[in-house]
Amino acid sequence: MVAVVAPSGPVFPAAFAVGAAVLSARYRLRHDAATLFAAEGFLAGSDEQRLASLHQALRDPEARAVFMGRGGHGLLRIASRIDPDLLRQHGKPIVGFSDGTVLLAAAARAGVAAIHGPVVTQLGRLPESDHAALFSLLESPEPGLLLDGLATLRPGSATGPLLGGNLEVFSRLLGTQLLPDLDGAILFLEEVGERPYRVDRLLCHLELAGVFARIAGVVVGDLVACTEPADSRVASPSAIEVVRERLGRLAIPVALGARIGHGDRNRALPYGVRAELDTRAGSLTALEGAVS
Repeated sequence: MVAVVAPSGPVFPAAFAVGAAVLSARYRLRHDAATLFAAEGFLAGSDEQRLASLHQALRDPEARAVFMGRGGHGLLRIASRIDPDLLRQHGKPIVGFSDGTVLLAAAARAGVAAIHGPVVTQLGRLPESDHAALFSLLESPEPGLLLDGLATLRPGSATGPLLGGNLEVFSRLLGTQLLPDLDGAILFLEEVGERPYRVDRLLCHLELAGVFARIAGVVVGDLVACTEPADSRVASPSAIEVVRERLGRLAIPVALGARIGHGDRNRALPYGVRAELDTRAGSLTALEGAVS
């Protein structure tokens, strides 16, 4: 059985039904419809509701994993009250991305690996190969290839814990108690809906905060709808051109084109697990098998 929660934004019933059908074909699902489909503005219910639902799922002795129903926004509002002992004691993988970057980082801080992977509302529009990768991490995690076909921006290889997530959300963890230990990490990033100059600002922020001086390598995923409006009066490079200029100056391996994020692919990655990035081979490989 897997539990489904909504610690961020409201879950859309139609999209949830399609994704739930994929999960239900393999696992029994448990969710409280009253809280899962609650909506208070851009939040899936009150902070107290969302926190209580998350804690209940973590405590559930029958739940083998906890899935986020959707991303959106809201986890930063409750992050300081998420009980790290619940994450440690029950050791079940949390699956999510986007706003879920906050929750994955909390798990990493607690010393518990998690899965950067599709939320339920995204799952139904992903190919079966992405479903299979997710189920493999949940059921029989083994060291092995996570991503291939990556493009080289900076050549080289590196090993370290796999950390990161959504660029905008991850940047909000800097200077807080939520940021996991980045020393020697392989940082992966993806983004949606940020204009190119904002992507530039976010990458500059990471550099100024010393992130790129601490990590061992970078993997860049999808940059979905990260475009300048057609009526903009300012000429702008594309988001990927910004990434190439900003990260192409680094002295560490950098790879582009990871099939992760808000696009039509979202290959599940074990969060916090030691991995190897080889940009010449275009590959990212897990060196450990455990996800919890």
